[in-house]
Amino acid sequence: MFALTPQAERFAVGEELLLSPTPGGEGEPIPVTVEASRVHRGRHLLELDRIADRTAAEQRAGWYLLIPYAAAEAARGEDEFFLHALVGREVRSADGRPLGEVSDVLEAEGGPLLEIRGGDGRLRLLPFVRAFVQEVAEAKIMVSPPEGWEEL
Repeated sequence: MFALTPQAERFAVGEELLLSPTPGGEGEPIPVTVEASRVHRGRHLLELDRIADRTAAEQRAGWYLLIPYAAAEAARGEDEFFLHALVGREVRSADGRPLGEVSDVLEAEGGPLLEIRGGDGRLRLLPFVRAFVQEVAEAKIMVSPPEGWEEL
């Protein structure tokens, strides 16, 4: 298994993970517990409690091991965000005017972009950077877009 995390402790014996065919955990992920773990040639070799034999393991080749959402939330830093969790949040200007709703977050070379659908249905992109984003709350995002942004 190729690790997408630098935190090798995620694969320690006893860790509870979710096995999913997609990186977003869509559908019903399978809860698993790590029973044995070692690194071989730069890859993690794991024995999982619900994968009984090689055939069962081969059937799940290419699947993802995810950490439960509560564990991910606990590991998240104060100024770190799960980009997918921003979708659907209301966007307001710093003075409180509604600007729309986050319809998507695009990962661009220069950093993430919020795709904001305004009340008029138009889509506008805003870089997800401190210069423009003042606050990210549970249900809304307060922004100060650059001059002229609303006319785009």
